[in-house]
Amino acid sequence: MIKVLIAQSLLCMFSLVAFSQSKFSDETKKYIAYSDSLIVLKNALLIDGNGNQPKSGQTIVIRKGKISWVGDDNNAVIPSTATIINLNGKAVLPGFNMLHEHMFTSAFSFDPMHFLLKQLPISFPRLYLAAGVTSIRTCGSIEPYSDLRIKKDIDAGTYPGPYIDLTAPYAEQKEPGMDFPQMKEIKTPAEAVRFVNFWADEGFTSFKIYSGADKSICKAVIETAHKRHLKVTGHLCQTTYADAAELEIDNLEHGFYAGSDFVGTNTNYGPCPVNVLYSLLNLNINSDIVNRTIRQLINKKTGITSTLAVFEGLNNIQLPPSNELLDMFSPDSKNYYLEQLKDIKPEQGPSGMDSVFNTNAKLEKKFYDMGGLLTVGTDPTGNGGTIAGIGSWRAIELLVLADGFTPLQAIKIATLNGAIALGRAKTTGSIEAGKSADILIIDGDPSKNISDIRKVQFVFRNGIGYDSKKIFDSMKGKVGFY
Repeated sequence: MIKVLIAQSLLCMFSLVAFSQSKFSDETKKYIAYSDSLIVLKNALLIDGNGNQPKSGQTIVIRKGKISWVGDDNNAVIPSTATIINLNGKAVLPGFNMLHEHMFTSAFSFDPMHFLLKQLPISFPRLYLAAGVTSIRTCGSIEPYSDLRIKKDIDAGTYPGPYIDLTAPYAEQKEPGMDFPQMKEIKTPAEAVRFVNFWADEGFTSFKIYSGADKSICKAVIETAHKRHLKVTGHLCQTTYADAAELEIDNLEHGFYAGSDFVGTNTNYGPCPVNVLYSLLNLNINSDIVNRTIRQLINKKTGITSTLAVFEGLNNIQLPPSNELLDMFSPDSKNYYLEQLKDIKPEQGPSGMDSVFNTNAKLEKKFYDMGGLLTVGTDPTGNGGTIAGIGSWRAIELLVLADGFTPLQAIKIATLNGAIALGRAKTTGSIEAGKSADILIIDGDPSKNISDIRKVQFVFRNGIGYDSKKIFDSMKGKVGFY
């Protein structure tokens, strides 16, 4: 009997070691606080991601990376071998699923319409995870083989980071009035077909059509990707939202900032994207064209991703940069961002872009209220001040502060809705038995104050608990270097 008990004990110890250590490099282990195969979160304030009212006094049992039980503390059966974490009323909520992410940031501008982008393969994946982002869609690549390697290294445990749905390089045609030299120009539908098949063969799992693409290029990309059971999103301009929905595009980016449906025929604002932005300036959000466009999107099951954080950087009325943000930058990236801020004139009051921002926020809320699938993303580009992690928090906050959602609605948009859009809702996006243990521990109550999402202490991804502060501290002064 004693031999049997010893054997069982050794087997249990071996399984713990196998689960907690063999998968991760020494670099990743630096940030892991919890890696046991059986973990119990006790006395939690449960915010489940489904939009339900929070429940206090809850227990979550995590077994080998999955949630095996959720319920009242009084009903919990806690195994004697479990690692118990008493949360003393702290909130738990699902990891964020963010859908407009990149492994690059803005780096240099020759003029307002010509940008170069800088790949950040080390700092950005870590900052996403530290902020509680456990799943992302990269939504456009400028260094595709770097992106493939980032995902490979994270999946192997070499470096810490989120689950990544990889979006291929941009499917662009020719965008008038804008120049991104790191994008390929696709000239014909036949070339678009070859483009999609090539990058799908390389391992990319989604595609993004960019603003210069006309309907023929959009059609070729969408049909080719769908034949391979891959999804397509778009930052459009030459093609309207309604036309893209008719072509069965899966998603559209930037709320309604990129929708040319409302431009009309008498505008003198100029080419894309200026004409699109100014078409929102005095738009009646209850007009027939707006209602018709939104109904078309919903009927065709076309989702919308909100990216308010990056567009807030164009407003005159905005918060000054925080030390929390500035401390993350390398000197050159901080200088780039501060130079961009010189164009902002808050003393002049709200600008046209402030008005456009507010109209877009109302359109996002209307789309959601009419039954559309709204998701949220960071888009760490723009003036350089929207970065992975900290910018992700701001994007979620603005769902409440600008769009007018309740904190619980915003949390659902950032968790379950993102999982639905990624096709992963059966395995993540909410705290339920059977799903992956992608869970945040927060020292606050974001169901009452959405900004409490910034108080992340530990981020569990697949049942492995990472120390948020350790990751953030390790990246201070690094954003821009790598």
